[in-house]
Amino acid sequence: MRFFKHNHLMFIALSACAIAAACTSEKIEYRSGANFAAPATTAASFVGYFDAANKQTVCGSCHVDYQTRWSQTKHASAWADLQASGGASGVCYACHSTNNLGNAVTDTAVGYRSTQDVRYHDVQCESCHGPGLTHASSPSQGNVPLASIKADTNATNGCGECHTGTHEPFVNQWKMSNASGLTHSEIQSHALGNASTDCVGCHTAQGALLRFAPTANFVEQVSSPTAITAANALPIVCAVCHDPHGSPNTHQLRYSISAPSVDQNLCVQCHQRYPSPVALTTRNSAHSPEGPTLFGLAGWFPPNWNAADTIIGTHGTPSANPTLCAGCHVQRFTVNKAGTSTFVFQDAGHSFIAAPCVDANGQPTTSQSCAQTSKTYRSCVQSGCHASETAAISAYNTDSLRVQQLVTMANSLIKKETAIKSAECNEAATTTLPAFTTCMGMIFNVSLATKPGAFVHNPFLIEQLLITTITQMQTQYGITPSVLYPLTPQIVLPSKNKGLFGRLFK
Repeated sequence: MRFFKHNHLMFIALSACAIAAACTSEKIEYRSGANFAAPATTAASFVGYFDAANKQTVCGSCHVDYQTRWSQTKHASAWADLQASGGASGVCYACHSTNNLGNAVTDTAVGYRSTQDVRYHDVQCESCHGPGLTHASSPSQGNVPLASIKADTNATNGCGECHTGTHEPFVNQWKMSNASGLTHSEIQSHALGNASTDCVGCHTAQGALLRFAPTANFVEQVSSPTAITAANALPIVCAVCHDPHGSPNTHQLRYSISAPSVDQNLCVQCHQRYPSPVALTTRNSAHSPEGPTLFGLAGWFPPNWNAADTIIGTHGTPSANPTLCAGCHVQRFTVNKAGTSTFVFQDAGHSFIAAPCVDANGQPTTSQSCAQTSKTYRSCVQSGCHASETAAISAYNTDSLRVQQLVTMANSLIKKETAIKSAECNEAATTTLPAFTTCMGMIFNVSLATKPGAFVHNPFLIEQLLITTITQMQTQYGITPSVLYPLTPQIVLPSKNKGLFGRLFK
């Protein structure tokens, strides 16, 4: 068999020209590498493995770091896992091998699909990057087959070509996330209005990757946040959270989902904007404060707040809810036809809806506007936070009513103080005041409490913030609410969880 006569480039630093690293001036050491057998003409320039038994890709001969990380991913065992599943059939092979799926090639007669060669088993580098023969034969920055990070259910490349359908509906459900306002698959136009790095860094894929993986190199890459426009911006696609080359975290995630930290938790990388008020600005409302709320850090803390209090609820404690945000928002379930064991759908949890509306079989519906009786709270049970769906629903309704009561009291106090001295409650007037006022703090805490689903993240914190701020309003301004409810904590921590946290109440 003919062999290619050339030397491979062994990269000592991170390899160049792949999705997670840009072509830069890394130190390169030239070594003689094992030549790879020429691929069959019918493979259409896909090179695949040069040592299938040891899962050594041709690409990995030079891109050693990526080869090492990729070898630990599920993609590297895709073929073996399929065979071991007991359900292997011809329709499965295309997504468990290297061919045109996942890249820009449209011809289906390529790679494994045209050769049936073990050389193309598993989801290798070329599954995302496309055929690598030209680059492998004569490496240069000009012939690197870059990958696209686009995602869609009808995509002609990218993750969506395989991660869709009833068994792997990751992209289907990701698109559905918009139905509940969890807009991972949609860009909010105001986020692009001023090219703010704060906005595009969480509302666009390119902005997020400039933060998470600044040397990333992919088809849709931009040079800086200001280069992101309505014409080129992508929403929060798969590659934002998952590193295609592998990572030390579960599911190839770029950060841990178990770290109880605003700096190290994947979801909280973005879900931590404006958790506390910023004095002397025109914005006095919480914006994406879920992470800090979970960890007991969100809110305006009035002078009568005990600085020793760190109010962390069950949902924010790794011992009670090990995967934190994902424990409620990303749970996997098998859905069978009602009353039978007939498979209908594999819920991948990528709509990110903790309690979705479901049909008679238990499959999430396209519309997410329904009565509570049409929702499932199974994530609350599977995460380990609640013993049953009934218990979860009861806690939700009880806590919701309590927060509504306190918000009603708070709003009546804000209304009264505004009528007496409007500047106390008007942040735009802070230039004439010595500091951020108690009334402004009350407005902020109300905004925090009324964010969709906010009280669920930490009902103990939300209740205590409202109680202490209401008390401070009464003491400082000499006013009383128009309607009265108890100002002692009513949301009780389950007895099995007591002692897991710091001080909960005064």
